[in-house]
Amino acid sequence: MCNIKKTADYKMTEDEKGMHYEFFCDLSHASICTVTLSDYKGEEGLMHAWKNMAEKHFNHCHMCHKWVIDAMYNPDVLTCVKCTPIEEDPHYCPKCGRKIKTDGNFCHICGAKLLYGGENNAEKTKLY
Repeated sequence: MCNIKKTADYKMTEDEKGMHYEFFCDLSHASICTVTLSDYKGEEGLMHAWKNMAEKHFNHCHMCHKWVIDAMYNPDVLTCVKCTPIEEDPHYCPKCGRKIKTDGNFCHICGAKLLYGGENNAEKTKLY
């Protein structure tokens, strides 16, 4: 049976301000998001921090179930770049699913930005 991770890798620390939950990309190990909660602790706090604040900064690999940042994600196949390396431009739009017919950064059907590794995602990989 497959062990699906509920959150990205994380570290919990506590001080006078409350519990700090720091989340890391499972592949690059970059610190992506830190959430401080004064009303929650332990597993309950972890899940609250993840669902309400941190999860939006990550993509979930549909093969190995790692949680990764945009630069480490292949949206054409919904996997991390370790499972499916990005070797060429996307063939399908990650939003509408239509086949991409032209070279460019936007889908010719729905206008969605075609996010795929490298320089196109540099702004999405900032530490929060």
